[in-house]
Amino acid sequence: MRTESAAHAATHGIESTLPGLVRAMLEPGFYPERPDAVELRQTHISYVFLAGDFAYKVKKPVRFPFLDASKLAHRYELCRDEVRLNRRLAPDLYLGVVPIVRRNHGYAMGSAGEQDHAEEFAVRMRRLDESRMLHRLLAAGDADEETIRAIARKLADFHASVSAEHGWQYGSAAAIWRRVMGDLQSYEAFVGYTVSEHDLAAIQNYCRRFIESRWELLNERARSGRVRDGHGDLRAEHIAVQGERIDVYDCVEFSESIRYCDVAADLAFLAMDFDRLDAPHLSQVLVATYSESSGDEGLGDLMPFYKCYRASIRGMAESQRSLAAEVSPPEREAARELARAQFAMAHRYATLAAPAVLVVCGLSGTGKSTLARALRQRLGFEVINSDIVRKRLARLPADARARAGYAEGIYTEDFNRRTYEAMVEQGEKLLRSGRGVILDATFRDPGKRRLVSEMASRAGVPWLFVECRCDEKEAISRLKERARRGAQVSDADVQVYLRQRAEFVALNEIPAYRHCTLDTTEDGTAGVLEVELRMAGLHSLGGCDGLEAA
Repeated sequence: MRTESAAHAATHGIESTLPGLVRAMLEPGFYPERPDAVELRQTHISYVFLAGDFAYKVKKPVRFPFLDASKLAHRYELCRDEVRLNRRLAPDLYLGVVPIVRRNHGYAMGSAGEQDHAEEFAVRMRRLDESRMLHRLLAAGDADEETIRAIARKLADFHASVSAEHGWQYGSAAAIWRRVMGDLQSYEAFVGYTVSEHDLAAIQNYCRRFIESRWELLNERARSGRVRDGHGDLRAEHIAVQGERIDVYDCVEFSESIRYCDVAADLAFLAMDFDRLDAPHLSQVLVATYSESSGDEGLGDLMPFYKCYRASIRGMAESQRSLAAEVSPPEREAARELARAQFAMAHRYATLAAPAVLVVCGLSGTGKSTLARALRQRLGFEVINSDIVRKRLARLPADARARAGYAEGIYTEDFNRRTYEAMVEQGEKLLRSGRGVILDATFRDPGKRRLVSEMASRAGVPWLFVECRCDEKEAISRLKERARRGAQVSDADVQVYLRQRAEFVALNEIPAYRHCTLDTTEDGTAGVLEVELRMAGLHSLGGCDGLEAA
């Protein structure tokens, strides 16, 4: 966003080139509040005047494929829509639409009764404390997890309250295909400028494969009300936090087709922004809390795709801004650098979401399933849990208690073998369909671990073992708490843990670069980013890099 104070504009000879209305609104005497000074900011579609405790936004008379503000009547409706739509998330921030009229051979702020004589219209808003903008809080390290949880809950409540009437029109798989693939094709104009041909092709290929492989999932989300009239531009700079008050503003008022999207797409814009602002751990918190608050268990499958797409959109927007004539040379260069960074992020998301095998292993109670769920939300991989597969083979409900003596019943060595083979069979089908896989099981002996390397070798994809370790006292405490709650997928108890500990064979046969160990005593999700880095390294090797048989 461009920032120009009146004095700064005059110093650079810019103010004289501004329209007469804009020059008039740069004068403090124009406003009933008589501010000490007026600051002008510009976007490609608006002039924003910061005047004391208030802000006034005037639409530019522009016309784009996605927006027609060329006529006064259109700009008036855009102003009204901006107030109406933004009051959904910031009811006290948007005060209304005010007319601007001709008076005494100049411009003046009009009254409600002068609307029919308006020369222009402005949205009147309360001015926010910019130090409380979320992107500023993130930069200062002042955005804590509880703040992000509060934002996630507010967004979940918001999405639940808005219309899903046009969900199929904008959110069916066919509609998503047309929009995403059409947008990505248009970005070819920036090849060699802000994105390489190789990176854009990788982004396009990933998005194409994702939509094709999730066609029915996307349709089901549209049918079930997961596509809503949302925000459309949910970035950190559009959120202000002051105490317990959270204002989310500046939604897309000019295009229902941009604003109306899967809630995962809306949330992904903010999650991607957290990643860009070096706060990926808060991205995890945001997605996990939203998923829990909304009951949207499928959210994690979609986040990498939508983050990739949103990052590419920002790459496009900043590329366009870097070419805009009204933007100063330093700002144009900064926009170009940001565009390059955003396209690089999109490529990274596409790379990390490429098919691969992650094994989350270790003793019971060490947080394997917690970590597996967190990795699913970051990578979009399908989780295959040994307890669920085992119960399915035994034709039991997932939460049925089936514990007999150790290594008895459905826990005999023969049944263990069948369970792991079924997991690998299911994983191989997913890999063939272009999906990544997370195997969540103990994997206590080399024979079962060898099944994974062989499967990955056949599929030609990278693989990594992530071993969860936990302080014994904490692990036992978790198992006792699990037993107290009842109705759990896992049947493991303290005695099972002790037997596993005695029989667990160290992963010495796994090459070091395919094995990482995480201490999950304090936080079961803390190692997600380390796993991501390790996976990025394996992907960079290309293919499966001559997989060793473990």
